[in-house]
Amino acid sequence: MSFVFMYFIRIGNDEIGLKMVKQWCNERGESSTTEVSCLNMINSLHEIIKQTIALALFFFVIALTIIRMEWRTSAAILALIPLLVTGVAPPQYLINAVAWDLIVFLIGSMTLAGILRELGVFRYLALRVLEISKGNAIILILLISLMAFFLSAALGEVTSIIYVTMLVFEISRIVHVDAVPLIILSVLATNTGSTALPIGNPIGVYILFETNMSVTQFIKNAFPLALIDLIVLVLVLLFIERSTMKELIEKIMRSKHRIEAYISSQRIEFGSNNKAYSRLKRIYIGLVILILFILTVALNDVITQGLSNVLKIFVDPHASLSFIPYVFIAITLILAIPMEEISRFIERSVEWSSLLFFIFLFMFGYTLTYTGVMTKLAYAFSHIGLAPLTLLALMLFSSALLSSVLDNLSVIVAFTPIAMTFNGIGLIGNQIYFALLFGGVFGGNYTPVGSTANIIAVSLAEKRRIRITWGKWLRIALATTTLQIIVALSWLYIASYVLHL
Repeated sequence: MSFVFMYFIRIGNDEIGLKMVKQWCNERGESSTTEVSCLNMINSLHEIIKQTIALALFFFVIALTIIRMEWRTSAAILALIPLLVTGVAPPQYLINAVAWDLIVFLIGSMTLAGILRELGVFRYLALRVLEISKGNAIILILLISLMAFFLSAALGEVTSIIYVTMLVFEISRIVHVDAVPLIILSVLATNTGSTALPIGNPIGVYILFETNMSVTQFIKNAFPLALIDLIVLVLVLLFIERSTMKELIEKIMRSKHRIEAYISSQRIEFGSNNKAYSRLKRIYIGLVILILFILTVALNDVITQGLSNVLKIFVDPHASLSFIPYVFIAITLILAIPMEEISRFIERSVEWSSLLFFIFLFMFGYTLTYTGVMTKLAYAFSHIGLAPLTLLALMLFSSALLSSVLDNLSVIVAFTPIAMTFNGIGLIGNQIYFALLFGGVFGGNYTPVGSTANIIAVSLAEKRRIRITWGKWLRIALATTTLQIIVALSWLYIASYVLHL
């Protein structure tokens, strides 16, 4: 099936096709190759066989993951062997395809989150959130959604989802309610918030720099829709999960006096003896570290620019971001935890199996780009229709569909040359770039493996024996995400032809 699919999708010798194959050659490190040579190579039988193998192995991993989430790492390892043996992509390219800065950051963030949990920070915050909500489940849902949204917009989806998910675990543990709907809500709100500002998601950063768009223009187009889609998400979730919400309301009401009594007892206990005072001190140390960590991540670009000026060398912001968690882990070693305990936190807090799956997923996603699968798919989608309104819908829905199972950044990288071509010849305005942004990010909401935030949340849940099945995920995500995408399309039409943004 994969062979037939790749054999019949052939890139033509037209303006769009030539630009796309040239971009493909550049990504392979073959920038000196002519456009015609690139075209002949991507359509050759030799390359079609490689495309077939890459696509088949990728869907093998996805299929086993759908059958059972716990199989995902094993599926990736099984598929890796034929990938290497058949020479689909050089091993050194596969190694370089992994976002090691993200992996290093995840290890550090998960370790820091584990330390802060041990210090009692997340239980303390959970009690404060429950106290502010005053036993109202809707207010609780709004607080979790807003926290995930704004943390993601300011700090990025990865940082946001780790800490919001930890907070949700504590809330569900205190109230004794099913954590799954709240975890899925946190993920969807995190991904929604990541579209609001360029720094929230790698797709936003890529589009901003690749198209030379101003930050002001990006925010004017993206931020209003992100807020609207957050409202849509919360309203639809409250409707879909009304039985769960009813159960949540009942449990909160039943637990209201117990929670109030627990909060009061904590306050009394914190002031009652030296041991309690020591616990409170550790919590406050953890809170200060968490706040400073968030501020440091938010100001990372400013800090790296300052370091570059002082040290007279270029400091890459993404590379420096990877090491920020370790700075604060070092502070906790000095102030709060014994040095011999760090090994325990690294072993227990980091989801090593999922990180391995991440690494392999980067490799499989890269093979789709390296062999030309993504380029062919993008070219095929570009020939469905050329009317401006059709193009916006096409880019939005096709990028969303592909991003639900493929690496969304790879999808957007493949689609961006098409969008730039359409924009360059005056066929459509800058809204086509936002169609890719919203399609890539919201499309990732559809499945548990659609984005980095999704996989992290599912992995953290599994570590606490909370199983999030595809059925549970799709029950919430299918309707909410589809409506978010429809709202995004409506916004793009309004922004293009009414507001003229």
